[in-house]
Amino acid sequence: MKLSRRSFVEGSSALVASSCIAGHPFKAVSQVVRSAAPSPSGTSAIPKIVVEDFSKKFDPAYLSNGLIGIRPGPNPLAKAMTCVSGFVFAHIPYQVESLSPAPYPLETDIVVNQSSLLKRPDLLHFRRQSLDMASGELITELTFAPENGPTLQIEVLQFASRSTPSLLCQEIQISTPSSAEVQCVSGIDSESVPGKIFMTDPPERTKVDLVSGFVSGGNLSKLGIAVMVGAPDTQLQRQEPFRTETGVTRTSVLKAESGRRVRFQTIAAMVSDLYHPEPALEAIRLAEWGEMLGFEYLRNKNRELWNDLWQARVKVIGDTDAQRVLDAAFFYVHSSLHVSTLTGMPPFGLSQFAYYYGHSFWDTESWSLLPVTLAAPETGRVLLEYRLRGLGWAKRKAALYGYRGAQFPWEAAQTSGFETTPTFAGTGWAEQHVTPDVALGFWEYQLATNNHEFLKEGTWPVLKAVAEWIESRSVATARGFEIQHIMGPDEGVININNDAYVNLICKMALSAAIRCAQMVGESVPSSWTKVRNDLVLPIDKSRNLLLAYDSPPAGSEDSIGATDFLTVHDAPVSSDLLRNTYRYEESLRQAKPGFMIGFAEDAMAATAAFLGEKRRAAELFDESWKSSRLEPFAMIREVPSQDYGCFLTNFGSLLQTTMLGFTGVRINEGDWRKYPASLPTGWSRIEIDRIWVRGEPKRLIAVDGALAKLQSS
Repeated sequence: MKLSRRSFVEGSSALVASSCIAGHPFKAVSQVVRSAAPSPSGTSAIPKIVVEDFSKKFDPAYLSNGLIGIRPGPNPLAKAMTCVSGFVFAHIPYQVESLSPAPYPLETDIVVNQSSLLKRPDLLHFRRQSLDMASGELITELTFAPENGPTLQIEVLQFASRSTPSLLCQEIQISTPSSAEVQCVSGIDSESVPGKIFMTDPPERTKVDLVSGFVSGGNLSKLGIAVMVGAPDTQLQRQEPFRTETGVTRTSVLKAESGRRVRFQTIAAMVSDLYHPEPALEAIRLAEWGEMLGFEYLRNKNRELWNDLWQARVKVIGDTDAQRVLDAAFFYVHSSLHVSTLTGMPPFGLSQFAYYYGHSFWDTESWSLLPVTLAAPETGRVLLEYRLRGLGWAKRKAALYGYRGAQFPWEAAQTSGFETTPTFAGTGWAEQHVTPDVALGFWEYQLATNNHEFLKEGTWPVLKAVAEWIESRSVATARGFEIQHIMGPDEGVININNDAYVNLICKMALSAAIRCAQMVGESVPSSWTKVRNDLVLPIDKSRNLLLAYDSPPAGSEDSIGATDFLTVHDAPVSSDLLRNTYRYEESLRQAKPGFMIGFAEDAMAATAAFLGEKRRAAELFDESWKSSRLEPFAMIREVPSQDYGCFLTNFGSLLQTTMLGFTGVRINEGDWRKYPASLPTGWSRIEIDRIWVRGEPKRLIAVDGALAKLQSS
């Protein structure tokens, strides 16, 4: 199985994440994990990554809260990649709706005796940059040595607020050996941002320091930015804003006394018109709100919320490497989501726009929804509410293809969830398994949360529409019901019949729809049961194994299916059929080894562990991420050849495989502890202090060979 769906983005003319960082070659080879005593269970503390070598280029840090994402470089005061939920433009040359780059609102020049930190990078020395995953804070230590003035020791603290997710916060601490007048020049610059400025002047009687309004390229959306600055340790003299061709700046003058620290604080609000029809005005209100609350209040609340989230940390005893990658997975997945998110879960979150354009794929429901829901149920719900808002478009898409019900898009647009796959990619019309993928996501969320309100308002309407689509998509033949002319998860094989993964998940979606109808008191069409029972599976009866699809070429990698993808979802196949299929496909993989994308290897690791092949499970789990890990900030690439990271799908699959696959836990209406835990070789225990089970907090403990414990938390 090639899983080639991602290759089409190569050669994209859009900017990549690192391209917005100017000027400095830098490298990080030093990573220091927070020094702290191990917890009573023997796990290490939540990582703090420290970078001290900047000699060559590396992928920058990523801070996000689900509504705003930024990529500060070694100089976090310089321009950096910024994306905002719902701020989209018309992609050139593909002409699809795409997440747009946005101005970096924390850009700040520091000027002493006419020496500019941003214009004279040769006078700047990078000492240290630290990413504290426990709190989502990035701290950068710099030395600025002007030619005609005192040397400044600078520390920059940045975080994306989780308590008010429309806000970014930055504090610059400046120390100097002798007194000096320091100019802090805040700016909002739209250079390299497609579109045009429509506002730089605040309304009358408005106190905001800076404001800008933007219309995106193609006039698809608007963005508002407002900035408030302050200096809690000294008086601040503000000059009038200065307009440029690409934005607006404002200089604030402060006195730095010898031996005393002085702080310059920035609170920036960013709002797209998806959240408010007058985004610039609402950004002003939010920036004022942030100033009223105060920087320290926002910082403390942010830390409190991260501390609460980390109660769902997945702890592995016995494998420190696994613990490191799972901590990174947890941090980056939850950084990229929020209960206020309206735009789904793109595979790279808000870390960039150039790859997959901020669209949502099957990645959400198949690889990330369950681990998110178990840790933060309300966040899981907003991912499904995004799909629910696109249900009307899905019904229209089904109608265009001649089917009933709803056909969900392969690539769903940020703003309203319609189909927006680039037109050169066959996935946009052939890879239709996303429809039952979405349905299964709704059903598993329902079973995980027992949310009665959402059952009627969300789960049932989607399952009903998908069941109708499956019924109309199926063709009655002498064999039963077949799904013909389809593309499964392997995009290297197109226009096939009865893909095993597709037909299995359609059976699961129909079973879910039947049960859901009973729960809401609706009658169940007899046709749903008949199609489910008679949907053809391509079984080789002589060997009792599941083929990838009808008549695949014998011995070819095209014969490797995706049954493993459904192991943690408890697919309706016998253990013998699963074992025979796994061993056959494993023999093909061993005969023709090659790169397999991380989320697929995680799924195989779950199957290997379930079948008792624990050493192989350990190998597959490690292979899924070690060659794709991107230092220094512990991100994961989609494939090892890429130089950019934060592929959330691989992170989600690592969490899902560990939380469900290895623990033996399966989400269902009965006892979730369905199978004995089967841990990879070297792992002695998995612990999670808090997961949410049908609205109740539980503590999960899984020891190899025994049913997991779900204790009251």
